[in-house]
Amino acid sequence: MMKNKKTKIIVNGVVLAVMAAMGITVYQLGTSPSKEKVLLEEVQDESEQEEPEEELAEEPEEETLVDAGTRHVQAQMEEQLPTEKISEQPDVQKQEVDSLSEEAVNPQAMALNLPEVNFSEETLMEWPVNGNILVDYNMEGTTYFPTLDQYRLSPAIAVQAVEGAPVVSAVNGTVYSIKEDAKTGTTVTMELGNGYQAVYGQLKDLNVSEGETVTKGTTIGYVSAPTKYYSEEGSNLYFAMKKDGNPIDPIMYLP
Repeated sequence: MMKNKKTKIIVNGVVLAVMAAMGITVYQLGTSPSKEKVLLEEVQDESEQEEPEEELAEEPEEETLVDAGTRHVQAQMEEQLPTEKISEQPDVQKQEVDSLSEEAVNPQAMALNLPEVNFSEETLMEWPVNGNILVDYNMEGTTYFPTLDQYRLSPAIAVQAVEGAPVVSAVNGTVYSIKEDAKTGTTVTMELGNGYQAVYGQLKDLNVSEGETVTKGTTIGYVSAPTKYYSEEGSNLYFAMKKDGNPIDPIMYLP
């Protein structure tokens, strides 16, 4: 009886030990997935916590790119600034040219630049061309004209000059008219002021036009071949002066 009892106790102890061992294993098996799950969640949490850090780490790179792009654009703008300034200079020059053009067409501005046209008895002219006098002025008597072979009144002088010699304005004047005359060829009449006029005949290649005011000594044209009325005299400048429409002696105002 005692032996059976001991045996039973031993068997029960073994069973308990086996059950205990099995219980620990089951507990480990039961708890292992939980631990793996916990570990997995911890890893996920850590990865989620690390992702913002990565994003934060990437943001400075974007800002750096933006800053670099901004600096690049600013650099391009700064490089373009000199070009824009240069491009503005032609506009400034254009305004200055326009201003000069306005002054040029402004009658008041032009009047300030025009030579004074104010002839008087005291005015001294210069010779419009250098040469000998072929025909004298004479409105009181008569003068011999070789080509016409006649003695006639002479309202002008004929100054000998080679064809093509320059003819200058003897005094300040405004071109009143330019005409073709049978006797005097291309003829320029200038207003000198105070009723005085100067007449230049037998010209070619004019440098003046009607309405133009010219300064004393300015080339107005060149000596042309003589008309048929002066063929015997040869090439010359026909030069006359008038006061209130009446002929006067130009020699009186020449040196």
